[in-house]
Amino acid sequence: MVSSPADTVGWMERHTRILKSDSFSRVGLLEVEGQDCYLKLYLAKSPLQKLGFRLGYGRGIHSFDAAMQMARDAVPVPEPRACQLVPEGMVLLTQALADAADLRALWLAMPAAGDAQRLMRKAGEALARLHALGYAHGDCKWSNLLWSGSGYYFVDLERARKLRARQLRAGTPAAGQLRDLARFIIDAEELGASAEQLESFLDSYLAGVPRNRQQIVECLRGLLPPIRERHLRRYRLQPRPLL
Repeated sequence: MVSSPADTVGWMERHTRILKSDSFSRVGLLEVEGQDCYLKLYLAKSPLQKLGFRLGYGRGIHSFDAAMQMARDAVPVPEPRACQLVPEGMVLLTQALADAADLRALWLAMPAAGDAQRLMRKAGEALARLHALGYAHGDCKWSNLLWSGSGYYFVDLERARKLRARQLRAGTPAAGQLRDLARFIIDAEELGASAEQLESFLDSYLAGVPRNRQQIVECLRGLLPPIRERHLRRYRLQPRPLL
């Protein structure tokens, strides 16, 4: 256990290779007993949230519990190793994936046309499997799909949920799963994917879930405009819609 409010941030800067950093979190690569791990620090945003961490609630704990449940259901996620309270908030330790890169980074590296189609097709297959097992990711942006080997792993599980049976009526997409699709499509638009590439994603997704394409597309056309408006206000992005 660290002894002062600045210790964990400083310790990470000295002992890990920082991969991501923002106002409320740090992610570093750390070697533990000869194995690479991701160490994520969740910084408390308020005294109330800090109290919630101490009472056993918070993003780190939820991520750990979600990863444990998803791993039992054979959803590809980095193996959770530990979750611990620290003065600034909470740290989560998970397996690191060798030579992994997220879909956003791979796309920005401008993959060849055939590789781009494969990445989109495999993303559709991965999301279909997640949804077929009854889950919604909750933040299905491209940076949360980590490509390693020949498939995707889901990361950043703070909002991931196993849906209840009543939310999974046969043939009807659950609201959380529709939001996953909408969030994925927003990144496809903003990162310049083509209509043909999006079709590869949708075709592979629909091959893995027993759902009606027209119904899903109609639902998505209702969900996408508010997200586009929010991104326009926040990021000044107004790409060409794909749906």
